[in-house]
Amino acid sequence: MCHKTLDESMLQVQIVRDDRYLRHKTGLSHPESPARLSAVYRMLDWDHPGGFIEKQARPITLEDLERVHTPAYVRIILATARQRLTHLAPDTIASRDSCLAAWLAAGGCVLGVDDLLAGRCQACLVLCRPPGHHALADRAGGFCIFNNLGLAARHALRRGLRRVLIVDWDIHHGNALQNLFYADDRVVYLSTHLPNAYPFTGKLGEVGVGPGAGHTINLPLPPKWGDNDAMTLYRVVLEQLVERFSPEMIMVACGFDAHFRDPIGATLQTEASYAGLAQLVATLGPRNNDIPLLLALEGGYDPDTLTACVAEVLAALQDQRHGQAVWSAQSQKADELLARAGRVHAGFGLWLD
Repeated sequence: MCHKTLDESMLQVQIVRDDRYLRHKTGLSHPESPARLSAVYRMLDWDHPGGFIEKQARPITLEDLERVHTPAYVRIILATARQRLTHLAPDTIASRDSCLAAWLAAGGCVLGVDDLLAGRCQACLVLCRPPGHHALADRAGGFCIFNNLGLAARHALRRGLRRVLIVDWDIHHGNALQNLFYADDRVVYLSTHLPNAYPFTGKLGEVGVGPGAGHTINLPLPPKWGDNDAMTLYRVVLEQLVERFSPEMIMVACGFDAHFRDPIGATLQTEASYAGLAQLVATLGPRNNDIPLLLALEGGYDPDTLTACVAEVLAALQDQRHGQAVWSAQSQKADELLARAGRVHAGFGLWLD
């Protein structure tokens, strides 16, 4: 473990990184490639001023893994270590070391939960791959093998937390995260995403069932969505959720594929919005309310853009002023979407009256 100098005015920020994540090979033309993290790690080593705690990942235990994934599915993933290349789904490829990387990606998120609960840090950014929010209990998909944040949330609940807020700002709907907690009132799942993109789920009317009714909040984005739209929307929704749900931990499915330069995303957002969003969850979480914050990397497929966005998130976590310039945003698109969502969620108790 490497401790870099911490300024007392900063949050105690921990980064989980591991070169073994780079051993997950997906083929020369696959967008979810080791180049994504290689670029981010170079930035951390050479260009970033530091001021954070750095840790390697540890593998998740089999017991924790099977709290989300079926034993049969886990055996399928273990078997990929004996094969050069395996198609787990049409878009999801595993090589010999992918099982190890996936085990460590899930384990890095669980490690983040444990360190946050132990008070070793106030915010933890897990820079892992493969991503996780499309990994269902019994199958891979959307480049995801294990459900990293789903496993982390289940672990947090087992550790005694009663309320966890999961914020998913990846441009693709986290169908597996939604499925996992759809009937669970201990978890609020909030997602903003493109409605006509993979996995084609996350309609406004998908709100949860049984005890979880009203605890799933899907906000499908209109065309030409930009920084002002994102900030207007998230400031309203997150402020009310923190007030009304009183989460004991905030988790972020931290995808950057809404950026306008991303080859898969299709919005107008820039890295400025990610600085603003990171500042918002830091302010509502550890900075003002002592709520620990866990962020785990999801999408973001242009290495240079991904690196710039990660740098902005780190700057916002470490500097309470960074990113606040976009907080005064106003957006008619966001207001209209909030009004539609308010009608759907009326009566559930987590939405503005």
